[in-house]
Amino acid sequence: MLYGLFVLSLRPESLYSVAILAGISFIFGGVAQFIVAQRVDNWRWLFYIGGVLGIIAGLGAFLWPGITLYVLAVFIAWYLVIGGIFSVVGAFLGPKVDWWWLNIISGVLMFVLGAWAVASPLRQILLFVNLVGIYLLFYGFTEIFMAFALREARKELAAEQASAVATEAAPTPATGPAAQPGRRVGEPGAAT
Repeated sequence: MLYGLFVLSLRPESLYSVAILAGISFIFGGVAQFIVAQRVDNWRWLFYIGGVLGIIAGLGAFLWPGITLYVLAVFIAWYLVIGGIFSVVGAFLGPKVDWWWLNIISGVLMFVLGAWAVASPLRQILLFVNLVGIYLLFYGFTEIFMAFALREARKELAAEQASAVATEAAPTPATGPAAQPGRRVGEPGAAT
């Protein structure tokens, strides 16, 4: 969450850190491709190529953070334009489930935001950095709220376990004729 606030400050250091974060992500993605290549039977060479390209892209992000930031910003802007179009088309052509119209609204918003950013390189970088910062803020908030929810769930689980142990330790009433003193088997009201 704090990193998201730092990114949203739009200081030169925060922009540089986003490019470095992208470089680290590329390198980890490249290493993951090598790991996947060891587990697949077909098309292994493609995963090796993806791993090499990922590591090269990560190193390039470290060497040229400004260019990396710009290229990522251009990809994000065009992704929003194309993704917005597909979202609207998919909403009209797909099944009309509950809340299907939200895909139209989100698609239009994606398209408008992407088209606004595509018009200017500065807007592309501004959009990219703001999206990263807002995502990191929401991620931080989610992690904090999930920590509280897990803490509460742990307390509830401990209370349920204590209740179950107490129930098992309590004596259970006996059933049958011996449990009803003064009555014999076969009498009305006696257990059979």
